[in-house]
Amino acid sequence: MQSYFVLMIMMAWCTLPGMSMFAGDDHHHENDHHHHRDHTIFSGVSWHTRESLFSQPFHQQKQIDTTLTDFQHYDFFPVIKPLYAGKGNVGHAVRPLMFEPLPGQGFRLHSHQMYQGHLLTLDSVRFYRPEHVYSELFYVLGAGREQLFYAMHNQRLHEHVYGGILYQTTNSPGHLSRLRARNAGFSLSLDAQPFEGYQVAGSLIINRIFNDESGGLADRLGYEEDEGRDFMRLTGAQTRLRELGFRVEHSYQAGFHQSKDEQSRPLSINLGQFRHAFTYQRRSFVFDESTAPSSEFFGNEVPVNPGFTYDSTLVHTVANELNWTSGKPDHKGYDAPLYIRLFVSHEMINVRMPALSGNGEEGNDDSYPFERQRYNQLRQGVHIASNPRHAFSFEGYAHYIASGYNAGDSYMGGHILLGREKQPLRLKLHAIYAEQEAPYFYNRFRSNYVSWNNDFRKTRVLTGGASVLHSMLSADAGYTLMNKAVYMDEEGYPRQNTGSFSVITAGITTELSFSFIRSKHRVQYQYFGDEDYDRFPSLVSYHSLYADFKLFDGVLKAHTGVDLRHNNPYRPMAYMPVNRHFHIQNHYESDRVFLLDVFANAMISRARLFIKLENILGLFSGGKPVYDIPFYPLPETAFKFGISWMFFD
Repeated sequence: MQSYFVLMIMMAWCTLPGMSMFAGDDHHHENDHHHHRDHTIFSGVSWHTRESLFSQPFHQQKQIDTTLTDFQHYDFFPVIKPLYAGKGNVGHAVRPLMFEPLPGQGFRLHSHQMYQGHLLTLDSVRFYRPEHVYSELFYVLGAGREQLFYAMHNQRLHEHVYGGILYQTTNSPGHLSRLRARNAGFSLSLDAQPFEGYQVAGSLIINRIFNDESGGLADRLGYEEDEGRDFMRLTGAQTRLRELGFRVEHSYQAGFHQSKDEQSRPLSINLGQFRHAFTYQRRSFVFDESTAPSSEFFGNEVPVNPGFTYDSTLVHTVANELNWTSGKPDHKGYDAPLYIRLFVSHEMINVRMPALSGNGEEGNDDSYPFERQRYNQLRQGVHIASNPRHAFSFEGYAHYIASGYNAGDSYMGGHILLGREKQPLRLKLHAIYAEQEAPYFYNRFRSNYVSWNNDFRKTRVLTGGASVLHSMLSADAGYTLMNKAVYMDEEGYPRQNTGSFSVITAGITTELSFSFIRSKHRVQYQYFGDEDYDRFPSLVSYHSLYADFKLFDGVLKAHTGVDLRHNNPYRPMAYMPVNRHFHIQNHYESDRVFLLDVFANAMISRARLFIKLENILGLFSGGKPVYDIPFYPLPETAFKFGISWMFFD
């Protein structure tokens, strides 16, 4: 509690006149103010997203991160969202503590991505552009034999040909029994421009997640008296996830370009860019329990097989997408007044689940009966944007799904941005309206424990808000009206809220500097007008306070300080391993949570390292554990060490 107030006082003190301040959005961490305020190494290595590589002229390429800032956040979970609830071991399912009104669009299996950072995605693949090569090795060793390893290599293969490879793995037994995590991810990327106006890119991902499932403590009060009594609700269960995906995409810029001389504006006719993308994805989900089904979960149901459980779900997706865009700026940098994108896509989705109820098309594969559902989804949309570097800019989009599982889903939204990019004060207004089908596993699910076949009405979401972007801080406020929202109830069954309710959020993000002292803060308030929905703390915040200095004539650059995560008391969501979902619970309310980490980061040449003590307040809490997710106690105090080495050009 005292640490929290100290950081709040520090935040207010640094806002006094004469203090040096800077603020920004973590989303731009790769190439914004950190590179001239933090210790950096000039790499000259840029990277593109899929959109900036192909179509969106206002998406700037970014530089690789060579800073020390946030290096202590060693987990593969995105650094830009440190506010999440976990099960006490890296690599397991996590849940965000900050409300998101629309966490996804189109066909979704779950309500949100539960293995953030540990599952590579085709949309997150980065296309690097080194002059020659760029590589990085990263290794973390933690208490209880926790290990994370990350290796990446990118190379310029020819004049306009680039390739990259990435491998990451997690192996962590966990501090309690039945909490082991063994995850691995692999990706390949290749992009080329064989001739002017033609671009081609391909990406491949492979994911593996093999996690033991304990179901949480069977007797938490007994564990709190004696930590040796870590008896779990499940003794022989495991979740396995396998994924294979690849995408091949190419585009052609139609029109011609002619320059009269170096000084005059070139003559050009831009007929737009035509793009096609082919995507294949195969995902399998297995819940494997070698012992009899536990009565702790879905106790009112009668298991189909009383001796053991083997639930296997397989999802195949084949997608084709056609795009026309108004094209990129020419080589002189002349921008069209508007960026316009039209697209149409078709997805063939095949879902295969255990045949336990007789619904769907039945089949047999190696003596394993299954049922299959097929969907053909046709989606079309338009996207319009102006140049955000102008004093006034806007962006708008509209999507509609005409057939398939998500038939009738629609999304309409946009934002207005007032102020130029370099101005100290800017204002952003946004609004979105969406109607979307419930995630697939909310409507249809088959397992040895339980099965259901629902027909929920579409959830309607109207959300809007404003953000003030200032040189000292960023403030945002939002209002969301939700109608017919879906959630998981106390027993783990999907339910639909019968009416409408409001969600109000307000937050502040700031980064402060005084002399060699740096700090970062994110504070968010959240109000929910109904309890028949996912639970979030009313106040959640993250603070980082550290000293930034150099030693040995500047050879060693270092950060040393503390990170603090805080949230108000609330009834945290429980985890249901049988269907891999978080669900509400009403029998346990958490205390006010303060998680304090002490860290030191250092950089010597191109090597970065950190040492860290997580949850140091656990040494002084009198032995009472913290349950981010009931009842998975977080480790009291854990030591971590990590090192990264970069090689480029």
